[in-house]
Amino acid sequence: MTEERIFEAKSVDQAIEEACRVMGCLPEDLEVEILEHGSAGLFGLGAKKARIKVRLKPEKILSERANRAIMFLKELFLSGELRIEPQVELAADHVVVNLAGEDSSIFTQNGGAAIEALEFLVNKVVARRLGVGPKIVVDVEGFRERREEELRRMALEAAEKAKRTGKPVALPPMSARERRLIHMTLRGRKDIQTRSAGQGERRHVVVHPAHERPRKKK
Repeated sequence: MTEERIFEAKSVDQAIEEACRVMGCLPEDLEVEILEHGSAGLFGLGAKKARIKVRLKPEKILSERANRAIMFLKELFLSGELRIEPQVELAADHVVVNLAGEDSSIFTQNGGAAIEALEFLVNKVVARRLGVGPKIVVDVEGFRERREEELRRMALEAAEKAKRTGKPVALPPMSARERRLIHMTLRGRKDIQTRSAGQGERRHVVVHPAHERPRKKK
């Protein structure tokens, strides 16, 4: 729950108490803006209710999403008899869930495609329960950082080869996220261009020299 909500009561303290009851949290989890302090009026006449605007603090939102993600993943791994332990870390604006354990390597095969699929599933499950909010990133013992370094190196090597040979260089099939990283790595270069090609699981990036050598006629 990330949206702002307004509560009314006889006093500010009672309004905060009602907000905590409805939102299932403690007063220290809330950011509170007092709109009206309220007044008892004269002899009970003309009384005004206190009005406040509240929202959950960012760290509370992240904590709730992290807990929901961990609960789901533990149930999933238990049902699959997988020896994997999810560990959580709260970043500034997202949640990182790191998978550790004997069976965690199954998610790093084929370039880590299974990590992306699991991440998509976790975010869907949490959003269904808590609404759309900060992203949950799934990783396996730093695999994603190593994979990104590998992709950047691959992109630069392909660019140099395309520039040297004057011919396009096709990279292996990749996910949309990885293709985007290739494009971003080589963006702004004047000597090469990148384009996506192929369909479905065969979708990949082709690195073209800015001025391709004309093909010889057969």
